[in-house]
Amino acid sequence: MRKFSMIYFCLILFFLGSGLSATEKGHLLIIGGGSRPPEALKEFVALSHNKPILVITSASGVPQESGPAMVNQFKKASAADVAWLHIDSPDMANADSVVQKIESAAGIFFTGGVQERLMQRLAGTRSEAAVKKLYFEKAGIIGGTSAGAAVMSAVMITGNELINKDTTDAFIAIQAKNIETKTGFGFLDNVIFDQHFVVRKRHNRLISLVLENPKLVGIGIDEDTAILIYPNNKFRVYGTGSVIVFDARKSKAIQVNNNGLIGGRKMKMDVLVEGDEFYLKL
Repeated sequence: MRKFSMIYFCLILFFLGSGLSATEKGHLLIIGGGSRPPEALKEFVALSHNKPILVITSASGVPQESGPAMVNQFKKASAADVAWLHIDSPDMANADSVVQKIESAAGIFFTGGVQERLMQRLAGTRSEAAVKKLYFEKAGIIGGTSAGAAVMSAVMITGNELINKDTTDAFIAIQAKNIETKTGFGFLDNVIFDQHFVVRKRHNRLISLVLENPKLVGIGIDEDTAILIYPNNKFRVYGTGSVIVFDARKSKAIQVNNNGLIGGRKMKMDVLVEGDEFYLKL
């Protein structure tokens, strides 16, 4: 009994001295779509510590293309052990063999496609629980691009409009109750991510959501661009595009007029480029 107590005491001293805890939050690599910045993928591989990386293609409509393509990109980034898996239903996401593959991975990466498709297949399943355990308790790294980026936050942009139904002229106004959201994985619950941001001119929809939900920090990530979010909520920008951060937490006079347009004052905006670091202060 005394020997057991001494071992337990030494473990506590180890964790305190190393700055670690018995459960430790991991890293997030979030890519806005387009090309994957090579240096960002190298960081993903490094943070997986040469342990298995699993690419999940459940958002994709062409998994036989997106899976192998992403595996090859990770191999070019020096990954020694990487495979892909297409989970096409909640039943499959609850299967022992699938959960075991996720549990054995040190890094999980979600490809692009349709974010609602990904959530329909994984939400509420044992696979989702295993992915969250990897991030929240096992200091693993989770990544995603395009649709795989949108699912990272608790509030997820679907890409649909609720008021403006003219798909040839999308997101033409900053208005209330127009941007459809659903529930994402929620690795961070105080932010909302948007992707393909600058190239597709998606400012209106993210500004609308941030003003409607001023407790959420909006992060718009352009194509060919990524952010790596550290456990302390600081992130670093990689790639050739920009990252836009909208913060309305200290905004004043947020209101909706008779035409449904939403407005506010003193909303903060930061425009970040490669090498910039930003602390979310959540």
